[in-house]
Amino acid sequence: MATDYKLYGYRWVVLAVFMFINLTIQILWITYAPVTGPAAAFYGVSDLQIGLLAMTFMIAFIPLSLPVAWVIDTYGFKLAVSIGAVLMGVFGLLRGLAGANYSLVLWSTVGIAVAQPFLLNAWTKVPANWFASGSVRQRLAWSRSRI
Repeated sequence: MATDYKLYGYRWVVLAVFMFINLTIQILWITYAPVTGPAAAFYGVSDLQIGLLAMTFMIAFIPLSLPVAWVIDTYGFKLAVSIGAVLMGVFGLLRGLAGANYSLVLWSTVGIAVAQPFLLNAWTKVPANWFASGSVRQRLAWSRSRI
């Protein structure tokens, strides 16, 4: 028994928003890498401590990936991405308001790092749920969601 699904043009909006959210979290991840020296001088810490801000994302991603995958499969793409987007927004704003307080910047970065698996682990759900199976558009959406 074949089931026909109606495909809406709105799916491209969903893909664009999802791409923007993933782009934003990647910018938050790599923010300090090109300015390690000046950032270390500004915060009064070592270059390694500035590097820890980027390493936090990798350290958090590994243990959180499986529980987050369970959340995505059990509760759905929308809830998981919403959790990630809210965490990213709150902790990104907090990091921006931290000023010269390295400790607050670090803890805000940990919060952003916790949000990352909710966003990066959901990328296969966008083309799978919003685009026709096996279509050229699904493959295009899959490739665009990874940008």
